[in-house]
Amino acid sequence: MSVVMITGGMGFLGSHVAREFLKHDYEVVLTDVRVKRGLIKDIEEKVKIVESDITVPTQLNETVKENDVDAIIHYAALLSSEAEANPEQAFQVNFDGLWNVFEVARKNDLEAVIFASSIAAYGLGVPEIVKEETYTVPFTLYGISKQLGEMLGLWFYRKYGIEFAAFRYGSVIGPGRRNGGASAYSTLIIQKPAQTMPYVVNVPETARIPIVYVKDAAVATLTAYEKIRNLESRIYNLASIIPSPKAKDIAALVQKYLPNAKIAFKPDPKTTKIVESWPRDLDITRAHDDFGWKPKYSSLDALVKDFINDVRDRPDMYEI
Repeated sequence: MSVVMITGGMGFLGSHVAREFLKHDYEVVLTDVRVKRGLIKDIEEKVKIVESDITVPTQLNETVKENDVDAIIHYAALLSSEAEANPEQAFQVNFDGLWNVFEVARKNDLEAVIFASSIAAYGLGVPEIVKEETYTVPFTLYGISKQLGEMLGLWFYRKYGIEFAAFRYGSVIGPGRRNGGASAYSTLIIQKPAQTMPYVVNVPETARIPIVYVKDAAVATLTAYEKIRNLESRIYNLASIIPSPKAKDIAALVQKYLPNAKIAFKPDPKTTKIVESWPRDLDITRAHDDFGWKPKYSSLDALVKDFINDVRDRPDMYEI
């Protein structure tokens, strides 16, 4: 089977995607700027772990060569709020690091690069339901980096034949996601009460953004990779729940399963402004038609229940 390298692989999304690839007998290499084993306790003996910085091309290149990597799944990035607070560092990681990933793929003649784009690639003034071809100017530096990643991926695909796919995720929610992005509330509103901790939501009750459950995102990544040579398109929206739930809808379901949950709302203007710049819903028809992906957790009730159960089953691994 192929050897897949995941940058940011010991983080939230990378760790869940690693599990999905391992289930299908791939060899998985996890790289991160710092080795953090908390989210990979259950799989750390099954993967290769490498401390590597995507802003240092030689480190990337050595990791690819030493492990005979066939494809890179690129998740390493500064998230929206952190990028706005530290724009110079964000440029180094999200822009320079991005170029380094594609260049290493080219120099080593890799099969494919899969890129984590985001709903943040969309900006203001878009329709209520957004399709991939909608033209928009991103509102944040993070969003700009995601559009750049998509365009670079298409360019490297056309010029050098490196297979490419990018996913414009809604807010990826699930066990183990930490604070650091404007959309983090959509996870922490479930995660914190499941850990018997209070949570103050930093957006209004009516805030509504597309969400994709991390398990659905992982399956989409694997499926697209296995069909990557036959994809008609290369950029895909991903969301699990349509229409997108309001923050108060998620809170109500949490309190259904956790009657003692303490959830309060105290909107932060800066976070709210970022969240309100994103689309309300994503059209996911292209992913379904192109590689047959459908979200398993298309019911918010089922998603919240599964999320809570996972946190309870592995409290040490998902502790925040």
